[in-house]
This record gives sequence, C-alpha cells and structure tokens, in this order.
Amino acid sequence: MGIKGNNENEKIRKSVDEFYRKISQDEYRTEVSPEKVSESLGYSKEMMAQLPKGVDLGLSCGNPLENFELGNGETLVDLGSGTGKDIFLTRMKYPDSGTLYGMDRVAEMIAKAEKTRDIKKFKNIEFRQGTLTAMPFDSESMDKAISNCVINLEPEKQDVYNELYRILKKGGKFYISDIMLKKELPEEWRKSEKMHNT
Repeated sequence: MGIKGNNENEKIRKSVDEFYRKISQDEYRTEVSPEKVSESLGYSKEMMAQLPKGVDLGLSCGNPLENFELGNGETLVDLGSGTGKDIFLTRMKYPDSGTLYGMDRVAEMIAKAEKTRDIKKFKNIEFRQGTLTAMPFDSESMDKAISNCVINLEPEKQDVYNELYRILKKGGKFYISDIMLKKELPEEWRKSEKMHNT
C-alpha cells in the first residue's frame, strides 16, 4: 500500500472515529429506535431490560450471541465493543466463563462501557482501547472472538484477519456479523464519508 493509500485510509478512520464519538455523546442517533433494532435481530427482551438505558445504541447488524457457546474459563474478545452490549449479555449468559474483553477505537465508548460495568458490578470484564489492525492482546490469548457490524468500517480488512489469527488460540473461533456488498458501489458513494461511517 502506497503513501496515498495509507493517507486515504487514515482519513477514513478519523471520520469513522468522529462519527462514533458523536454517537457516544448522543449527538447522532439511529433513525429506528435501538430497542426495535435489537428486537429485530433476536436479542432477548428480558436480558436487554437488565442493562441501563443508553447501552443499546442500535448499531448492531446481527446477534453474535445466537451462534456461540462459551465454556467455563474460556476467554472472549468483542472487536468494536462500543458501549459493551454484547460483552454484558455474554457475561449474563455465561457467568462462569473466563475474562471477557471489549476493544474499541473510541475512548468515549470505552468510558461508557466501563461505567456500566461498574454500576452493574459485572466481574471479569475488561475494556481496552485499540485498533482492529493492531489489537492490544497477546498472541494466542483468546478462545473466541466476536464482532458485530464493525469490520466493514476498517479499510484494510486483511490486516484485521491477520490480527485475529494472531490473538486466537489454536482451535479458537471467530463469530462475525457484518454487512457485505453484492456489487460495486457507485463512485460517489465510495467517496462519501457518511457511507464509510455507516
């Protein structure tokens, strides 16, 4: 990747960070209520009701909790964990699992997640600021990883998968929910910052 490509990717990342920073500060909201988004994706109303208001921002495009099980002592990381919704629900569903990690680029998202963790007294949950292309975890340290509508935001996707391979233990598993293209986007959409953010 040349300098031009790197500069363009950094511009995209900064735009994405700013967009999600504003969401974390309630400057932007989803058009559909977060509750309706979560309900449409099969999240348990009963479990969601146990989380404080504001944890669910309506940013999911799937429900990774439907697809994995977490054994006693197993570790898991949520890539792009935001305010921690999927991490908290995982802890509620698997109270005897090992440490759960949330990772996000945006400090304001992490601060919100840590506040909820402390209020709800969730144990063995840790949040770290980091990037998808340089994850702040040791090699072969995770049993499982999840990601919910986040990898599409990173321009250098192969680097994300390389990092996932590095941090997962041998035999570890990754559960992804994301959006994908069926055909090329129009050029004006490809150049739109808003399209990169959403």
